[in-house]
Amino acid sequence: MKNRNLYFKEFRLYLLKNDKSESSIKTYTINVNLFIEWFENETKEIFAPENITELDIIDWRNHLQENINQNENTINLKLASLKNYFEFLEAEKIIDQNPSLKVKRIKSVLNSTSKSFSDSDFRKVRRHILKSGNLQHWCMWNIFVNCGVRNSELTNIKLEDIELSERKGKLRVRGKGNKIRYVPLNNMVRDSINDWLKIRSNMNINYTNIFISERKAPYTRNGIWKIFNNYFTELRLEKRYSVHSCRHYFCRSLLKSGVDLSIVAALAGHSSGFITSQIYTLPLTDELEDAINKL
Repeated sequence: MKNRNLYFKEFRLYLLKNDKSESSIKTYTINVNLFIEWFENETKEIFAPENITELDIIDWRNHLQENINQNENTINLKLASLKNYFEFLEAEKIIDQNPSLKVKRIKSVLNSTSKSFSDSDFRKVRRHILKSGNLQHWCMWNIFVNCGVRNSELTNIKLEDIELSERKGKLRVRGKGNKIRYVPLNNMVRDSINDWLKIRSNMNINYTNIFISERKAPYTRNGIWKIFNNYFTELRLEKRYSVHSCRHYFCRSLLKSGVDLSIVAALAGHSSGFITSQIYTLPLTDELEDAINKL
Protein backbone atom coordinates (compact mmCIF):
# COMPACT_ATOMS: atom_id res chain seq x y z
CA MET A 1 0.00 0.00 0.00
CA LYS A 2 2.87 2.35 0.73
CA ASN A 3 4.10 2.22 -2.85
CA ARG A 4 0.73 3.06 -4.38
CA ASN A 5 -0.47 6.57 -5.03
CA LEU A 6 -3.59 7.03 -2.93
CA TYR A 7 -3.34 10.81 -3.38
CA PHE A 8 -3.27 11.51 0.36
CA LYS A 9 -0.92 14.49 -0.02
CA GLU A 10 -3.27 16.04 -2.55
CA PHE A 11 -6.26 15.07 -0.41
CA ARG A 12 -4.74 16.90 2.54
CA LEU A 13 -4.29 20.08 0.48
CA TYR A 14 -7.88 19.76 -0.75
CA LEU A 15 -9.15 19.57 2.83
CA LEU A 16 -7.01 22.51 3.90
CA LYS A 17 -8.48 24.61 1.09
CA ASN A 18 -11.91 23.67 2.41
CA ASP A 19 -11.03 24.97 5.89
CA LYS A 20 -10.74 21.57 7.56
CA SER A 21 -8.68 21.47 10.74
CA GLU A 22 -5.54 19.38 11.16
CA SER A 23 -7.39 17.06 13.52
CA SER A 24 -10.19 16.57 10.97
CA ILE A 25 -7.67 15.86 8.22
CA LYS A 26 -5.95 13.26 10.39
CA THR A 27 -9.27 11.62 11.23
CA TYR A 28 -10.41 11.54 7.60
CA THR A 29 -7.14 9.98 6.45
CA ILE A 30 -7.25 7.32 9.18
CA ASN A 31 -10.84 6.45 8.25
CA VAL A 32 -10.05 6.17 4.54
CA ASN A 33 -7.17 3.85 5.39
CA LEU A 34 -9.50 1.74 7.53
CA PHE A 35 -11.85 1.38 4.58
CA ILE A 36 -8.99 0.42 2.27
CA GLU A 37 -7.78 -2.19 4.74
CA TRP A 38 -11.28 -3.64 5.13
CA PHE A 39 -11.87 -3.66 1.36
CA GLU A 40 -8.66 -5.54 0.61
CA ASN A 41 -9.25 -8.09 3.37
CA GLU A 42 -12.85 -8.59 2.29
CA THR A 43 -12.42 -8.78 -1.49
CA LYS A 44 -8.81 -9.98 -1.74
CA GLU A 45 -8.34 -7.26 -4.34
CA ILE A 46 -5.84 -4.41 -4.42
CA PHE A 47 -7.60 -1.13 -3.66
CA ALA A 48 -7.96 1.26 -6.59
CA PRO A 49 -10.26 4.28 -6.24
CA GLU A 50 -11.78 3.87 -9.70
CA ASN A 51 -12.93 0.31 -8.90
CA ILE A 52 -14.91 1.16 -5.76
CA THR A 53 -18.67 0.95 -6.05
CA GLU A 54 -21.58 2.22 -4.01
CA LEU A 55 -22.20 -1.35 -2.84
CA ASP A 56 -18.68 -1.59 -1.41
CA ILE A 57 -19.32 1.43 0.80
CA ILE A 58 -22.75 0.14 1.84
CA ASP A 59 -21.19 -3.21 2.76
CA TRP A 60 -18.58 -1.41 4.86
CA ARG A 61 -21.27 0.63 6.60
CA ASN A 62 -23.18 -2.57 7.38
CA HIS A 63 -19.98 -4.24 8.59
CA LEU A 64 -19.30 -1.38 11.01
CA GLN A 65 -22.84 -1.49 12.31
CA GLU A 66 -23.49 -5.22 12.50
CA ASN A 67 -20.10 -6.88 13.00
CA ILE A 68 -18.21 -4.26 14.99
CA ASN A 69 -21.31 -2.71 16.60
CA GLN A 70 -20.08 0.87 16.29
CA ASN A 71 -22.46 3.67 17.18
CA GLU A 72 -24.20 5.90 14.67
CA ASN A 73 -21.96 8.91 15.16
CA THR A 74 -18.76 6.92 14.64
CA ILE A 75 -20.10 5.28 11.48
CA ASN A 76 -21.38 8.56 10.08
CA LEU A 77 -17.99 10.19 10.66
CA LYS A 78 -16.32 7.38 8.72
CA LEU A 79 -18.84 7.76 5.91
CA ALA A 80 -18.19 11.51 5.85
CA SER A 81 -14.46 10.80 5.57
CA LEU A 82 -15.05 8.61 2.53
CA LYS A 83 -17.39 11.14 0.97
CA ASN A 84 -14.74 13.84 1.25
CA TYR A 85 -12.09 11.53 -0.18
CA PHE A 86 -14.15 10.51 -3.20
CA GLU A 87 -15.39 14.08 -3.72
CA PHE A 88 -11.75 15.12 -3.95
CA LEU A 89 -10.93 12.32 -6.40
CA GLU A 90 -13.92 13.25 -8.57
CA ALA A 91 -13.03 16.95 -8.50
CA GLU A 92 -9.50 16.12 -9.64
CA LYS A 93 -10.91 13.82 -12.37
CA ILE A 94 -9.08 10.83 -10.91
CA ILE A 95 -12.42 8.99 -10.88
CA ASP A 96 -15.46 9.58 -13.09
CA GLN A 97 -18.10 9.32 -10.40
CA ASN A 98 -18.29 9.54 -6.62
CA PRO A 99 -19.42 6.09 -5.38
CA SER A 100 -20.33 7.44 -1.94
CA LEU A 101 -22.73 10.07 -3.26
CA LYS A 102 -25.96 8.14 -2.62
CA VAL A 103 -24.86 6.20 0.44
CA LYS A 104 -27.07 7.29 3.31
CA ARG A 105 -25.93 8.06 6.82
CA ILE A 106 -27.19 6.00 9.73
CA LYS A 107 -30.25 7.70 11.15
CA SER A 108 -30.15 7.91 14.88
CA VAL A 109 -33.37 6.97 16.60
CA LEU A 110 -34.12 9.71 19.08
CA ASN A 111 -32.81 7.87 22.09
CA SER A 112 -29.88 10.22 22.17
CA THR A 113 -29.61 12.50 25.14
CA SER A 114 -27.88 15.79 25.71
CA LYS A 115 -24.20 15.79 26.63
CA SER A 116 -24.78 18.76 28.90
CA PHE A 117 -24.19 18.84 32.64
CA SER A 118 -27.14 18.23 34.89
CA ASP A 119 -27.74 21.26 37.11
CA SER A 120 -26.45 19.46 40.20
CA ASP A 121 -23.28 18.21 38.48
CA PHE A 122 -22.70 21.66 37.02
CA ARG A 123 -22.72 23.18 40.50
CA LYS A 124 -20.37 20.47 41.80
CA VAL A 125 -17.85 21.04 39.02
CA ARG A 126 -18.04 24.83 39.28
CA ARG A 127 -17.47 24.72 43.04
CA HIS A 128 -14.61 22.21 42.68
CA ILE A 129 -12.74 24.35 40.15
CA LEU A 130 -13.24 27.51 42.20
CA LYS A 131 -11.97 25.77 45.36
CA SER A 132 -8.84 24.59 43.50
CA GLY A 133 -7.61 28.19 43.65
CA ASN A 134 -6.20 28.00 40.10
CA LEU A 135 -7.31 31.29 38.59
CA GLN A 136 -6.33 30.28 35.08
CA HIS A 137 -8.53 27.18 35.23
CA TRP A 138 -11.34 29.22 36.76
CA CYS A 139 -11.06 31.70 33.90
CA MET A 140 -11.12 28.88 31.32
CA TRP A 141 -14.21 27.40 32.96
CA ASN A 142 -16.08 30.70 32.94
CA ILE A 143 -15.32 31.33 29.28
CA PHE A 144 -16.42 27.79 28.40
CA VAL A 145 -19.77 27.91 30.22
CA ASN A 146 -20.59 31.60 29.70
CA CYS A 147 -19.37 32.04 26.12
CA GLY A 148 -19.95 28.58 24.65
CA VAL A 149 -16.56 28.37 22.96
CA ARG A 150 -15.12 25.13 21.64
CA ASN A 151 -11.89 23.72 23.05
CA SER A 152 -9.96 24.66 19.89
CA GLU A 153 -11.39 28.18 20.05
CA LEU A 154 -10.31 28.63 23.66
CA THR A 155 -6.69 27.70 22.89
CA ASN A 156 -6.60 30.34 20.13
CA ILE A 157 -7.84 33.29 22.21
CA LYS A 158 -5.27 36.10 22.15
CA LEU A 159 -4.95 39.12 24.40
CA GLU A 160 -6.14 41.36 21.57
CA ASP A 161 -9.33 39.33 21.28
CA ILE A 162 -10.60 40.59 24.64
CA GLU A 163 -12.27 43.95 25.20
CA LEU A 164 -12.98 44.87 28.80
CA SER A 165 -14.49 47.84 30.58
CA GLU A 166 -16.07 48.26 34.01
CA ARG A 167 -19.55 47.29 32.87
CA LYS A 168 -19.10 45.57 29.53
CA GLY A 169 -16.85 43.19 27.70
CA LYS A 170 -16.57 41.42 24.38
CA LEU A 171 -14.69 38.36 23.16
CA ARG A 172 -13.65 37.82 19.56
CA VAL A 173 -13.78 34.10 18.72
CA ARG A 174 -12.14 32.44 15.72
CA GLY A 175 -14.52 29.62 14.88
CA LYS A 176 -14.63 26.80 12.36
CA GLY A 177 -13.67 27.84 8.86
CA ASN A 178 -11.95 30.94 10.31
CA LYS A 179 -15.33 32.55 10.89
CA ILE A 180 -15.21 35.38 13.41
CA ARG A 181 -17.96 35.94 15.95
CA TYR A 182 -18.25 38.24 18.95
CA VAL A 183 -19.60 37.11 22.31
CA PRO A 184 -20.52 39.58 25.09
CA LEU A 185 -18.87 38.92 28.45
CA ASN A 186 -20.94 38.89 31.60
CA ASN A 187 -19.69 40.02 35.00
CA MET A 188 -18.49 36.55 36.05
CA VAL A 189 -16.30 36.19 32.95
CA ARG A 190 -14.93 39.73 33.15
CA ASP A 191 -13.91 39.27 36.79
CA SER A 192 -12.21 35.92 36.16
CA ILE A 193 -10.34 37.29 33.13
CA ASN A 194 -9.12 40.30 35.09
CA ASP A 195 -7.96 38.08 37.98
CA TRP A 196 -6.04 35.79 35.64
CA LEU A 197 -4.50 38.63 33.62
CA LYS A 198 -3.04 40.15 36.79
CA ILE A 199 -1.10 36.92 37.31
CA ARG A 200 -0.25 36.49 33.64
CA SER A 201 1.18 40.02 33.42
CA ASN A 202 3.96 39.02 35.84
CA MET A 203 5.03 36.06 33.71
CA ASN A 204 7.78 36.23 31.11
CA ILE A 205 5.88 35.00 28.06
CA ASN A 206 6.65 35.28 24.36
CA TYR A 207 3.09 34.50 23.22
CA THR A 208 -0.08 36.58 23.08
CA ASN A 209 -2.37 33.62 23.81
CA ILE A 210 -4.29 34.35 26.98
CA PHE A 211 -3.87 30.83 28.36
CA ILE A 212 -0.34 29.57 28.94
CA SER A 213 0.83 26.16 30.12
CA GLU A 214 3.47 25.48 32.77
CA ARG A 215 6.00 25.34 29.92
CA LYS A 216 5.12 28.98 29.15
CA ALA A 217 3.69 27.98 25.77
CA PRO A 218 0.08 28.13 24.54
CA TYR A 219 -2.11 25.27 25.70
CA THR A 220 -3.03 22.57 23.21
CA ARG A 221 -6.53 21.11 22.93
CA ASN A 222 -5.28 17.95 24.59
CA GLY A 223 -3.77 19.94 27.44
CA ILE A 224 -7.09 21.67 28.12
CA TRP A 225 -8.92 18.34 27.90
CA LYS A 226 -6.61 16.80 30.52
CA ILE A 227 -7.15 19.68 32.95
CA PHE A 228 -10.92 19.36 32.97
CA ASN A 229 -10.98 15.59 32.71
CA ASN A 230 -8.95 15.54 35.93
CA TYR A 231 -11.54 17.72 37.66
CA PHE A 232 -14.40 15.49 36.48
CA THR A 233 -12.52 12.36 37.58
CA GLU A 234 -11.73 13.77 41.01
CA LEU A 235 -15.43 14.33 41.65
CA ARG A 236 -16.28 10.74 40.67
CA LEU A 237 -19.44 11.84 38.90
CA GLU A 238 -21.80 9.11 37.76
CA LYS A 239 -22.02 10.55 34.24
CA ARG A 240 -19.10 11.08 31.89
CA TYR A 241 -18.50 14.65 30.84
CA SER A 242 -16.04 16.38 28.54
CA VAL A 243 -14.98 19.95 27.87
CA HIS A 244 -17.65 20.04 25.16
CA SER A 245 -20.29 19.52 27.86
CA CYS A 246 -19.68 23.17 28.80
CA ARG A 247 -20.78 24.26 25.32
CA HIS A 248 -23.89 22.09 25.58
CA TYR A 249 -24.70 23.63 28.97
CA PHE A 250 -24.23 27.13 27.56
CA CYS A 251 -26.62 26.59 24.63
CA ARG A 252 -29.21 24.62 26.60
CA SER A 253 -29.28 27.19 29.40
CA LEU A 254 -29.95 30.00 26.94
CA LEU A 255 -32.67 28.05 25.15
CA LYS A 256 -34.35 27.03 28.43
CA SER A 257 -34.29 30.70 29.48
CA GLY A 258 -36.30 31.58 26.40
CA VAL A 259 -33.53 33.16 24.32
CA ASP A 260 -34.42 33.15 20.63
CA LEU A 261 -32.94 30.24 18.67
CA SER A 262 -31.30 32.52 16.11
CA ILE A 263 -29.47 34.42 18.88
CA VAL A 264 -28.19 31.20 20.45
CA ALA A 265 -27.02 30.01 17.02
CA ALA A 266 -25.13 33.27 16.46
CA LEU A 267 -23.46 33.10 19.87
CA ALA A 268 -22.49 29.45 19.28
CA GLY A 269 -21.11 30.17 15.82
CA HIS A 270 -23.61 28.01 13.95
CA SER A 271 -24.55 28.88 10.38
CA SER A 272 -28.24 28.34 11.16
CA GLY A 273 -30.62 27.73 14.02
CA PHE A 274 -31.36 24.28 12.59
CA ILE A 275 -27.98 22.96 13.73
CA THR A 276 -28.49 24.43 17.19
CA SER A 277 -31.96 22.94 17.53
CA GLN A 278 -30.84 19.48 16.39
CA ILE A 279 -27.98 19.24 18.89
CA TYR A 280 -28.78 21.35 21.92
CA THR A 281 -32.48 20.72 22.45
CA LEU A 282 -31.95 17.02 23.23
CA PRO A 283 -33.20 16.12 26.71
CA LEU A 284 -31.02 14.93 29.57
CA THR A 285 -31.40 11.35 30.78
CA ASP A 286 -32.68 12.69 34.12
CA GLU A 287 -35.33 14.72 32.30
CA LEU A 288 -36.53 11.63 30.41
CA GLU A 289 -36.73 9.66 33.67
CA ASP A 290 -38.60 12.49 35.42
CA ALA A 291 -41.10 12.59 32.56
CA ILE A 292 -41.78 8.84 32.81
CA ASN A 293 -42.12 9.01 36.58
CA LYS A 294 -44.93 11.54 36.18
CA LEU A 295 -47.12 8.97 34.41
